[in-house]
Amino acid sequence: MIDIQTKIHDQFSIEFKVGFSGTEGVKVDHFDVNSWIFIPNGLNINKQTYVKDRFYSDMKSNVRLLTPAFTLKQMVEGEEAPIFHVRKALEIALAEPTQEHLDEFEFQLKLFASIFKSSVRDASKTIMTQADDPQTYERCTAYADEVIRVLQAFRSLRDQVPSDNEEMLTKIGFADEFISHQADIRTMKILKAIEGVDSQELKAAFKVLADLLVDEKSYKISRGYSHTVIGDEVNNRKLLYRHSLLKKYIESALYLKANTTQDGVAVKQISFSLAAGLAMMVSLLATMPFQKYLGNYPSLIFVTVILIYMLKDRIKELTRWLFAYQLKDKYYDNKTVVSIKNRHVGWLKEGMDFITDEKVPEEVLKLRARNKLEADNKLLEEKIILYRKRVEIDNAVLRNQYNYEFKGINDIIRYHINYLTKKMDNPESMIDCLDEHLQVQPIKAERVYALHFVMQFKWEDQVEYKVFHVMVNRNGIISINS
Repeated sequence: MIDIQTKIHDQFSIEFKVGFSGTEGVKVDHFDVNSWIFIPNGLNINKQTYVKDRFYSDMKSNVRLLTPAFTLKQMVEGEEAPIFHVRKALEIALAEPTQEHLDEFEFQLKLFASIFKSSVRDASKTIMTQADDPQTYERCTAYADEVIRVLQAFRSLRDQVPSDNEEMLTKIGFADEFISHQADIRTMKILKAIEGVDSQELKAAFKVLADLLVDEKSYKISRGYSHTVIGDEVNNRKLLYRHSLLKKYIESALYLKANTTQDGVAVKQISFSLAAGLAMMVSLLATMPFQKYLGNYPSLIFVTVILIYMLKDRIKELTRWLFAYQLKDKYYDNKTVVSIKNRHVGWLKEGMDFITDEKVPEEVLKLRARNKLEADNKLLEEKIILYRKRVEIDNAVLRNQYNYEFKGINDIIRYHINYLTKKMDNPESMIDCLDEHLQVQPIKAERVYALHFVMQFKWEDQVEYKVFHVMVNRNGIISINS
């Protein structure tokens, strides 16, 4: 199946997190994602001003494994618990400290921290979506107990490492600081959700979670970890930078090795060679009659050969275009092969083209839902980009890695709109109107532009559509609505 989550990543970029989950019992799965991007005509975006290289520079993609799913309780219970795999890797690395065993221990640390991030996120969301439920107090206390239990179980690993083994202690410290930060973030979100609710039970729940945060801050200070300090801008700037580095370090375990090349290069080159050969054959056939009948007029033959050569060049370019046009739907612009430990997990192909309304499926135009003014005004005619992606996943390889059952991959796509904003007008305008006292009153009005994304997801015999309306101006992204 295919799942998508969308958010504003920063002021000028939209993030599409597309999850591809393999089918149980199927060796190889194929998925298709077709995205139609509708862009206002006034932004001067077309195939001449917005070439493929520019588009792919704006459309960044990272491929990573889907994080294995565990509850907080499951993280420390049983032989399949993530803490068990970390302990086992630690014991092997201490007994036989080869580079391979040390790397495996570091990987298990990173994976544990990544799983904890997902587990604590899911647990906090469950509480936040049911904040007014009578059982919220019990859920909050259970959440706090489980978080503390996971943190204590992980921190007990430090006692097994000799004090002079600085390398292993440093790596444990990185993961420890990361999971402490994640516990803070999610606990604080719960506090914001229940803060101010006039209920004795929720006030008690607030106290339980607040105590958890206070204890964690004390622990961070004792370990020399980064922590927030109210009013200290320098410290807090360093904290954000530190957490950004930790996030990249921890989540590097889930990112797949990617090798991107042009798709169908050999086939395209063969087709272009055939086009050149066809053009040469036509030119030779055209030259032969003239040589026969104009043999006594060398100057005419000279002019004729030049004209035929010019015709041959045009025939070659036309034939190349026809071959390329026929191959366009079968081959893509780029192909990215992703792998784990030098074993191919699958590939992703992507292609981009400008198209017209006539080539957009009727279902997609319905979902675009242009209003009457947009539909009839030719000056507002949108430019349409079709961004195609095809994905293949080898489930047999993917599901048997690192003692975990990885069910698929995430393709994290970030589309940067900086280039689109260059032709936008000022983000604000002044409008004169009459107030209640019949006085002329200037008011500010925000000028916005709409980008529309219609996305089609296909796998097995399933087809689904998602629509996202993005409001932007020259200052960046304002909102995303689906």
